[in-house]
Amino acid sequence: MNPKIIATDFVASLKNYLRNRGTLFFSIAFPVILILLFGAIYSSGGGGSYELYVKNFDYENGMIIAGMMNDSIAGNFTNFYDAVYAQLNGTGVVKIRIIKDSEVSSRKELQDYVESKKLKSVMVIPENYGMMLGLAIANENATLAPNVTLMLDQSEMQRNSIIISVISQFFGKSNLIIAGGENFMRFNTTNIVQEKFDYIDFFVPGVIALTVMTNSIFGVIESNTKFRKNGILRKLLTTPFTRAEWIMAKMLFMLFMSFVSTFVIIIVGMAVWNLNVHFNAYMFILIISGSFAFAGMGMIVTRFVKDEETAPAAANVITFPMMFLAGIFFPLEMMPSFLQVIAKFMPLYYVGQGLRDAMIFGDAAGALANTIVIFLFAAVVFAIGVAVTSWKEE
Repeated sequence: MNPKIIATDFVASLKNYLRNRGTLFFSIAFPVILILLFGAIYSSGGGGSYELYVKNFDYENGMIIAGMMNDSIAGNFTNFYDAVYAQLNGTGVVKIRIIKDSEVSSRKELQDYVESKKLKSVMVIPENYGMMLGLAIANENATLAPNVTLMLDQSEMQRNSIIISVISQFFGKSNLIIAGGENFMRFNTTNIVQEKFDYIDFFVPGVIALTVMTNSIFGVIESNTKFRKNGILRKLLTTPFTRAEWIMAKMLFMLFMSFVSTFVIIIVGMAVWNLNVHFNAYMFILIISGSFAFAGMGMIVTRFVKDEETAPAAANVITFPMMFLAGIFFPLEMMPSFLQVIAKFMPLYYVGQGLRDAMIFGDAAGALANTIVIFLFAAVVFAIGVAVTSWKEE
């Protein structure tokens, strides 16, 4: 191979890239926008709480039951309901919003209020609840106590399960205290990953893997089909430029762009979201292997794509399924079991997971395993891609 010829083609590709604003946007600006957008959604300090509106038709009777409660429930509050609201707010999962009597004074008005305000979750405390609860406690007869009602939007399944869990735990603990019981069976939780990570720390490696994939696949398919349509590939047969040199020049350029995009994403993540990243050899090997693997896939597809107009559609057929099924935006655990199996046949899964192991978890064994898989896949696919690439007219 002639390094001078390869370098000349590399510089030409770089100049052409800088002239194309659309390509510049999608290869660098688009992943940065993803980082900023998802970071703003998931990395905000006040996130993670759900508003629970409360309509209490029995607030005045709260003072009656407060006098009968154990201090561990009522505390220093003169009204039992104030103590309940404080403890629920203290969970950090729900945020209590009181519906005032001036806004709602009857059950009929409550239904209209919920519908007009489009509320997602409302806890309704019935009339005489405090009096009946106090009577039930005094007579040690739980059947005398009325029910508190949770009005929930049935379309918000995840939200509902969290709110129900919080309320159930609070009521269960309160019942235990009222009955004078003790917690003999207890548990505590610890993090499997000992360092503190935010969602953005897990998201960034996935975006890097996604960027490497799109740069390589779209780059190969777009350039090959364009050169074929314009007759450039046919003319290259009359030059000293060999096919191996041409492929190497294109691959070095795509690899260069993958690293540019990677470091832009990391710099933005560190500057804006305090991203915690470990730089190591696995990270670089994964990016190189991933770039060659996806470029090889692009070359194979190009062998069957004859028109420049159909090139983006062909690239999307490959990238879109991997984008949404390979665990880039959503954890595999959220998917049905058969989709989890399918995801593990996608190279993007191993690039993304390997980068997370290398950059975030510091898991050398996991990074090595994923690196070996994607390296072997890249060697096979890239070799096939080189073999099927042809400059001849068909």
